[in-house]
Amino acid sequence: MNARLLIPALLSLGLAQAVPPPAPYGALPDASQVAIQDLETYAFVHFTTNTFTGKEWGYGDESPSIFNPTDFDADQIVGSIAKAGFKGVILTCKHHDGFCMWPTKTTDHNISKTPWKDGNGDMVKEFSEAAKRAGIKFGVYLSPWDRNNAAYGTPEYIPLYRAQLTELLTNYGELFAVWFDGANGGDGFYGGKREKRGIDRTTYYDWPNTWALVRKLQPKASMFSDVGPGTRWIGNERGIAGYPCWATYTPATKDGSKPGPGMPMKDLGTGTPDGTAWIPGEVDVSIRPGWFWHESENARVRSPKNLLNLYFNSVGHGATFLLNIPPDRRGKLHAADVAALEGYKKALDQLFSKNFADGAKATADQNRGEGFEAAKVLDADKATYWAAPDNAKTATLELTLPETRTFDVIRLREPIQLGQRVRKFAVDVRQNGTWSEWIGTGSSIGHQVLLTGKPVTADGVRVRILESAASPCLAEVSLWKMPDDVPDSLAKVDPAAAMKKDWKVTSSFETKDHPAAAAIDGNPSTFWCTHDSVQGEQGPPQSLTLDLGKTENLSAATFLPRQDGSAHAVVDRYRIEWSNDGQTWGKPLEGEFSNIRANPIEQRVDLPVGTSARYLRFTALHVLEKNNVTLAEIGVVVK
Repeated sequence: MNARLLIPALLSLGLAQAVPPPAPYGALPDASQVAIQDLETYAFVHFTTNTFTGKEWGYGDESPSIFNPTDFDADQIVGSIAKAGFKGVILTCKHHDGFCMWPTKTTDHNISKTPWKDGNGDMVKEFSEAAKRAGIKFGVYLSPWDRNNAAYGTPEYIPLYRAQLTELLTNYGELFAVWFDGANGGDGFYGGKREKRGIDRTTYYDWPNTWALVRKLQPKASMFSDVGPGTRWIGNERGIAGYPCWATYTPATKDGSKPGPGMPMKDLGTGTPDGTAWIPGEVDVSIRPGWFWHESENARVRSPKNLLNLYFNSVGHGATFLLNIPPDRRGKLHAADVAALEGYKKALDQLFSKNFADGAKATADQNRGEGFEAAKVLDADKATYWAAPDNAKTATLELTLPETRTFDVIRLREPIQLGQRVRKFAVDVRQNGTWSEWIGTGSSIGHQVLLTGKPVTADGVRVRILESAASPCLAEVSLWKMPDDVPDSLAKVDPAAAMKKDWKVTSSFETKDHPAAAAIDGNPSTFWCTHDSVQGEQGPPQSLTLDLGKTENLSAATFLPRQDGSAHAVVDRYRIEWSNDGQTWGKPLEGEFSNIRANPIEQRVDLPVGTSARYLRFTALHVLEKNNVTLAEIGVVVK
């Protein structure tokens, strides 16, 4: 039989070639990006010398001898993380202070110089092996900035940094993530120089070659930074990805300079529709106000309800969720953190205990053909999907439920191996035979979107694709119900609130709209500000002097930056002085509020042991932006 006769014969026997899949559209994920988005949630562990000094960013002059956890248990830490449903753990192998949590050959500022295990320990090994036992993935974070190393800021540091990276990439098994941040240069110890060092962030690290090293040694690992290339920073550390949050992104800076880690990037939160690269968002946030464990924050751990909200605002917006859970000085997770994780997991299990779309019948008004039927959105397999014909840019997909069911959450997924295609959609429900809009117009779907609406009892759900850049495809339509009675913490109470009624405060510059008194009114939405319409901006140094009304034994001072989301006039360098009479002041204490731009939480500064004072003077020495000074609240911790 010749070929011309063979094709009709095969058609008659039902052996024709299957309908081809849609052509991929736009930027596409690689295998490591698909894998990390499928994980959805993974954990950070910040644990180093800062745990023992009480700092967030160590200066680099900390002695390794202070690192000595008294009852370290990697299985308790990683096991608690795994039980809470997190699919991976990333260890801070080196933070900005330069202390290495493994016995590196590149510097003596490492764990082999500590009393822990008589200098024979290896924290990276401990965590990587605990992750294997717990059945979750392991990743590493290596800070590019090193405030300890004498070579930082010179060309000699880059080979050293890559040597550290190579040790981590080759000695601890397969990694799912390698994490790079944008903290690049500033004050540091630098081998005893105690100076400020700046770098050209666009060229110094030669990131393309560093990324190539990761690709060579850990080809399955996804890399994080402001610009990926695996996942991108979402632009905040509050745990919230905005919506829409596109997985595609065209890296661009706010000032037009070359994009790179640590540069002032734009559109991090939203991504870019039809962006040049697939770089999905990653939401990083801590379970506590700070990234490292501090005893003063034991009562400020996020509640299960708050963690569930973070899940909806990260994973539910198409990003991944990286939750930091720091061990205490014992080398274990504090009971409050464990309880929060257990409550969060219970809520998540309840949320996904029943898919109210199970048993439904799916139909669509636009169908590609065999292999891409509407029923594919119900099979819980992300690899299969319903698809419309190539010429379609709109479509309607309808679920008919077996009976009326009550739900308030819908999850949609696109098959991301084909790119992010849908641009606009709406969701309707059928009640008593009548269709009405349930979820208002949405946009980004990508890996997934979780949308909540008012609880409805309905027997039909309709997803209307109103606009699509290419023929629309959906891998999942599922229905869920929010869990009941998820524990939430009580409102945070200022422990100094009762004392503040007796306080007075004066400032170096007063304005009518933002007086010094706003810094002790207990209201985080008000703030002291040194800018008015008549005299203009009054830049640093500017001071607030707090009168406690009587002499107190003080252990710490606290400072809350403005809480309206602006970095304008937020103090990042300070001087603190104290006095018994308001005339004679002791030796000042100067420092920095590290990471305050990304994480504008209350800052605590421990005072020297034995500090007794009635007056506390706070002087702003430098601010992040503009040329005035703001402060929302000033307080003290009384012994």
